[in-house]
Amino acid sequence: MIIPSYFQELASSQSMQFLLDASQQNLQQKTLWRKYLEQGIPQVSLTFDSAIGRERIEAAASIVDSDASAPLRSRNKLELYKGKIPAIKEAFKMTQDEMRQLEMLKSMHINGTNNALLSFLNKDLQEAAVSGDKRVDIMLLQAMSTLKIDVNATNNPDGVIYGEIDLLAKSYQKQGVPTVWSDSATADPISDIMNFTQWVWSTKGIQFGVMTMSYDMWLNFIKSAKVKTWLSSFFNIGKGSSSFAITLDNINMALTANRLPVIDIINHVSHIEKDGKPTFYKAFDVNAVSFMPAGKIGKLFNAVSMEKLHPVESVSYADFGPTLVKKYADNNPLTEYTEMEMNAFPSVDVDKIFILTTNVVKASFAD
Repeated sequence: MIIPSYFQELASSQSMQFLLDASQQNLQQKTLWRKYLEQGIPQVSLTFDSAIGRERIEAAASIVDSDASAPLRSRNKLELYKGKIPAIKEAFKMTQDEMRQLEMLKSMHINGTNNALLSFLNKDLQEAAVSGDKRVDIMLLQAMSTLKIDVNATNNPDGVIYGEIDLLAKSYQKQGVPTVWSDSATADPISDIMNFTQWVWSTKGIQFGVMTMSYDMWLNFIKSAKVKTWLSSFFNIGKGSSSFAITLDNINMALTANRLPVIDIINHVSHIEKDGKPTFYKAFDVNAVSFMPAGKIGKLFNAVSMEKLHPVESVSYADFGPTLVKKYADNNPLTEYTEMEMNAFPSVDVDKIFILTTNVVKASFAD
């Protein structure tokens, strides 16, 4: 049976919503998606065809003909796009030993005890509030670096396994390079960037404001002998000796002066837990350099939780962006729960994202 949580008993004048609102800015800085996505207006329900784009899906579906010898996508794969997007959920549970400690603290009647208890309970509240955002970050970084979203047993061990969700980009939006960038002696990343951006502009009419790469790729980039030579020629024109620092600011200054996109580094590792054991996952493809417009690149589609429409008695609720957070206790056995639910999916404007896959050799760019 659901009963009021410890929080509800202790908070008195402080609501859950008040605590989350007070921490909102700090919590938002723990995740990435708000930098790249607008938050959409909540909908009643959320489906893949609304998040990816119905027109794009129907265009893809029209290619799949029963008479075609090699359909581009199988029918059972396309069924995925017609289904509802499941909720993102997580729960934090206090053990009975922890609850006994809380009872002992409550009975001591020491000044500040109540605030200490609230702080203890607020930790779970804050973790629940951002856990959905962290899942959105994973999907967003996959979309940015691969033009797909991959929900698999590695990055979603306790949930549904979709496999790859194709965001229906064109094949020409991913290209290789003449020499892999890990070859620091002979690779020429600056020429690759210049040639690639010019090719996209002249053939597709698209210009970019930023190129996003992983920190791993950044380390390869700054090791390149030809990058160092290019920087030296930029910073030491007319000087007798060479003096410059290979920093992100200096490289972006040189890129801007050459009307090229600036570099945005993604150094992001997600904490994935399975059966209480942590693993660490890099969602952004370490070999990809993603060329994108500056600013927002899409929208976070989201839907209202049914429990927000029909709240349960004795449960305390709060909102954190598109996430519904709740606290309650169960008396059989007596356990305190903090839970979150988010119905959301990142809708990325993939038509404007082009990728250099720096570990794949390709002599020239082509459709």
